Amino acid sequence: MAGLGPGAPAGSLAQRGLRRVRRLLGGPTLGRLWPERPWGPVLLAEWAISRLALALAGWAALGRIPWQYVSPTYNVSADPLVLMGVRWDAFWYIDIAARGYWREALAFFPLYPLLIAGLHAVLRVGYPVAALLVANVASLGVVGVLFALVRRRWSAPRALAAVTLLLSFPTAFYLAAAYAEPLFLVLVLLVFWFAERGEIWPAAACAALATLARNEGVFTVVPLLGAYAARYGIGRGTWLAWRRWWHPELAAVLAPAGALAAYMGWQWRVFGDPLAFLGAEAYWGRHLDWPWVGVVRAAGLVWAGAPLQPRAVLSMIDLVSTVGFVALWVAGWRQRLPVTWLAYWAFLLMVDVAAPDVTGESPLLSMSRLVLVIFPAFATMGTLAERPVYERLFRWVFPMLQAVFWATFVTWHWIA
Repeated sequence: MAGLGPGAPAGSLAQRGLRRVRRLLGGPTLGRLWPERPWGPVLLAEWAISRLALALAGWAALGRIPWQYVSPTYNVSADPLVLMGVRWDAFWYIDIAARGYWREALAFFPLYPLLIAGLHAVLRVGYPVAALLVANVASLGVVGVLFALVRRRWSAPRALAAVTLLLSFPTAFYLAAAYAEPLFLVLVLLVFWFAERGEIWPAAACAALATLARNEGVFTVVPLLGAYAARYGIGRGTWLAWRRWWHPELAAVLAPAGALAAYMGWQWRVFGDPLAFLGAEAYWGRHLDWPWVGVVRAAGLVWAGAPLQPRAVLSMIDLVSTVGFVALWVAGWRQRLPVTWLAYWAFLLMVDVAAPDVTGESPLLSMSRLVLVIFPAFATMGTLAERPVYERLFRWVFPMLQAVFWATFVTWHWIA
């Protein structure tokens, strides 16, 4: 360890290694991701308070609301702090980390289970605890990078508003549960952070990891293309002259596709089908269809259903999430959000809506959770919150809905 001290030779192996790592990760830019005082402590406090509020609400729900499933098979710990975050899909990630893949599990991409298994091996903690540690550390990263990204383009108050709205969003508790959403979101934010600085290779590395976290990571090609076009001045008449736009960094733009191809190649070798992960989606009733099919069917269920009928309630939650984020996209366009932000937002919405569960309880299954990773929406909300009517909506309705959703989630009554 002496080689890392202040008296070490300038050309020591350790220092050369550190310089190489800094260059790989984008040099000094990583140091600017967590803001200085007074914003850094404020963000840390917001994140900690949100976790404390969830712990208290979850503890009350576990103690006062009857559970739908009480078998030890579904409740992996006696610790309520672990129990409340390990529900529903969390078992898929934990089982993959513990025993590897089987065909139906291929819909869950490998990065999160790999990190769970790695943390379990290094820290010697149980798989559920490892899953929660990965998710919550990633969510803290989400807070810092989202603030830095929005602040760089607008202002610190608007960035703080975006973070606050994200943490108070009705399904934001998935950033504290054993789910892949926080890991995926922090990687996507890093892609945009590096890409907008013109640092294509670090952005490409994060894009490849995001694709291995969730299949929607392939759409991080949007900010990579934006960074590539900005660097080389690619315009409308340039694409036909390939000699003018062909540069080595084009390989970085293909990183998301390369990561997806690697996962498909592994599936081909092990399961004999490179598209097995698409077949696994059918396990939940999802099939590709026209984007309006799920919306129309959800609206029909809401219209025809009784007020407290489960299918009608679930469909209403997912339909409001879908329509709301489409309306927010229009608001973001009017606010002149960057083209890459709007394009990424549109692609995510389109692919989620185009894979409905037409035979399930909600045709737009999980849309209230899937929209959580559309970070430009929260920057848009930050501007809308400057108006009193929206400010009251976001301040009071969002946290109350999150408390209700969280209570039903931890007692096995609802999954987004």
